[in-house]
Amino acid sequence: MKKILLIAIVIILIVGGIYYLSMHKKSPVPQNIQQSNSENKTERVAIMEDFAGKISEISPVKAVLGGKWFVTRYWFVAGSDNNFYAEYEDGHIMGRVLIAAEKQDNKLDYKLIAYFEPGKNDWLLKNGEDKFLGSPLELYEYSEEPGQWIKKN
Repeated sequence: MKKILLIAIVIILIVGGIYYLSMHKKSPVPQNIQQSNSENKTERVAIMEDFAGKISEISPVKAVLGGKWFVTRYWFVAGSDNNFYAEYEDGHIMGRVLIAAEKQDNKLDYKLIAYFEPGKNDWLLKNGEDKFLGSPLELYEYSEEPGQWIKKN
């Protein structure tokens, strides 16, 4: 009887801890993005910073359970600052979009080219066209420690 009670208490504590962490997860909003002298990276920095703040407007699906979308990864098409995949989540579900960025009158605009949902082994195309399937990509991930986007490859 004591073992059953102890196991029940441990399970309740684990479930409560998971719930608490999921509800209090910090959104990685970039405060300072890694920059270099390269024009290429400077343009990407501006796009990543701007797009991260607009993901909720651009995503074709709404965040669930009162969550808020935040970008976790960018995959820029090699040699392009304007075409990229963005992976994002709200703490419950994930999505991926293929975006074309345009700068008009010093303002960034985004065109949604494709939307993907997680599949068993890869992203599944749900809407649009995957124009850059198989193209080399350059990965950026947000790092909490320095508070910036870091190029990974």
